[in-house]
Amino acid sequence: MKEKDLYIDDKTREFILYAEKDDETYAEVKSGSYAVRHCMDEFYRIRQNLENELNEKLEKGLISPVYYFMLMHDMGLRDLAGRIGISRRKLKKHFEPRHFLKLDDGMLERYAQVFDVTATQLKEMMTKQ
Repeated sequence: MKEKDLYIDDKTREFILYAEKDDETYAEVKSGSYAVRHCMDEFYRIRQNLENELNEKLEKGLISPVYYFMLMHDMGLRDLAGRIGISRRKLKKHFEPRHFLKLDDGMLERYAQVFDVTATQLKEMMTKQ
């Protein structure tokens, strides 16, 4: 790929690529990304809408912090269940606030580690309602 094929002028989202220059040497090329330039704003808009929707459901007591963080961290059932060490069936129960509120400190701590928050923060998310 030639240097001129890579260059996109986007100083806000710049990164470095290596390409063949016109003199047939290889060097770094600072460039923006076509995908970043054309898709990132849409991605952030969709992501913000998801977060707003999940916050609303959390405040209404329709979901638990487990479900909230699973979606916000782009995890699937199998992935999260494997990281926690429980079945997917049991994990689905933890999506419901009534089951989440019964979790012991050990299980809360395992979720907290995976989601990179504290167990206290998980508990507080349910008590804000």
